Amino acid sequence: MRIRATVAAACLTAVLAVAGCAPAGGVRDLAFEADRAAGDVELTACAVDDELHWPAATVRITNHSATTSNYVVQIAFLDRSGRQVTEGVAAASTLAPAQDALEQAQGTADPNGPVSCRVVDIARYATP
Repeated sequence: MRIRATVAAACLTAVLAVAGCAPAGGVRDLAFEADRAAGDVELTACAVDDELHWPAATVRITNHSATTSNYVVQIAFLDRSGRQVTEGVAAASTLAPAQDALEQAQGTADPNGPVSCRVVDIARYATP
């Protein structure tokens, strides 16, 4: 799990680095693409792991676009009061049109109780 979270975080860093280097129009295009990709992500589970005491979320990512795409999904884990305790990243690569994948986002802090999950950001980009 820790390796998957590290790889997902590296993927998110790469996506953000590319977005940060794009001209202003490119950044708007990424924001527009994230809005369009919102329908591609569904939270299917959100719970605190009994052993690690860290929260985890399972997301179903379905590619509704016409091209094979990669996804990076940022999840916020909130405590009972709605305060963000930690966040995690789920990633899926080379999803063909209409293909789906179940991926997991792992938090790295003990929330000291139950959590709720919220999708914070979605990056979808065509596979090169």
